[in-house]
Amino acid sequence: MTRSWAIRLLAALAAIGLTMTVANADEGSATFAAHLTGFHETTSILTDGTANFRATVHGDSVSYTLTFSGTTSGVTMSHLHFAQPGVNGGIFVWLCGNANAPIPVPAGTPMCSVDGLQTSGSVTGTFTAANILAVGAQNVSANDLAGALRIIRAGDAYANIHTVKFPAGEIRGQVHFGDD
Repeated sequence: MTRSWAIRLLAALAAIGLTMTVANADEGSATFAAHLTGFHETTSILTDGTANFRATVHGDSVSYTLTFSGTTSGVTMSHLHFAQPGVNGGIFVWLCGNANAPIPVPAGTPMCSVDGLQTSGSVTGTFTAANILAVGAQNVSANDLAGALRIIRAGDAYANIHTVKFPAGEIRGQVHFGDD
């Protein structure tokens, strides 16, 4: 009888340990991705432009890579917006910008391209709480990284690339959990 109770106790402890590991993984490092095309824009745009966005959460920072190609004109800026598919939402973090951006680019934002003429390229960067913008109409507070991560984890963030020809956005993709 003692041996069977010991086995049950060990099995219960193993189950508890596994549950705690899964719960901690959800709060810690995670990878997110998006594939951007003109068909995901609101309203859709026929373009050869595509991009891939990848982000990894590292505690209190998020590192990302945005690789784009084939846009109709030079990339001026890129952001993460807060909205479900088919709906436009507010910008809560900048991914890149340049002097040709139609709105002011926050200091320290990586450049999409040096001269604003590139239709392909790659941008890497990191954002922290200090980079999170307020979106008052959607109850997002400035500097709220936890809130931004809740938006991303919920699948209600989309990456958007804006170009000279399409200043409101040429290609877009919903950010989802995982690498693909």
